Amino acid sequence: MRIIFILLISFTFLSCHNNTRNYSVVILENETIDSEFLQNINPPEKALLGWYLFANGNECDGTSTKIKCQLLKELNIDDECNSDYLNELLQWFSNDMLAKYKLKSCPNIKADSPIQNKFKYISLERKGNILSINYHVMGLNTVGEKSWNMKKRGTYLLNDNTFIKVEANGE
Repeated sequence: MRIIFILLISFTFLSCHNNTRNYSVVILENETIDSEFLQNINPPEKALLGWYLFANGNECDGTSTKIKCQLLKELNIDDECNSDYLNELLQWFSNDMLAKYKLKSCPNIKADSPIQNKFKYISLERKGNILSINYHVMGLNTVGEKSWNMKKRGTYLLNDNTFIKVEANGE
């Protein structure tokens, strides 16, 4: 009976421990940010979110009230063009040629660009070492009078401190 009790306790502990690595969280929806999650975000999730904010959003300036800028502030990223921060992203995305190319050009999309992207939705999902991001970006090109509505998903395998893309929907 004692062995069964120990096995039951061990199983419960392992199940609870594994659940901390399995979750789904909505970070942004209806212009509402999950600040509590961002205050306790793990480094891999912060890097993934930071990369997608960089790759799809406009530059933040000192007076910007954009959702992207609010998210960066919640992540304690004062300057996304800081060389230390960019090198950290390069480490996480060292296997991604597009990321290496885009991170050399900072800011990626200038704040006053005729192309303006706005994040509408972001969620993260983690299952063990698989990390996925879902996002919705609406954009406008004021010069070309064109707009777009992108809903995409990127899925990565977390291997040490590096991401390996395993699935992309619409990317």
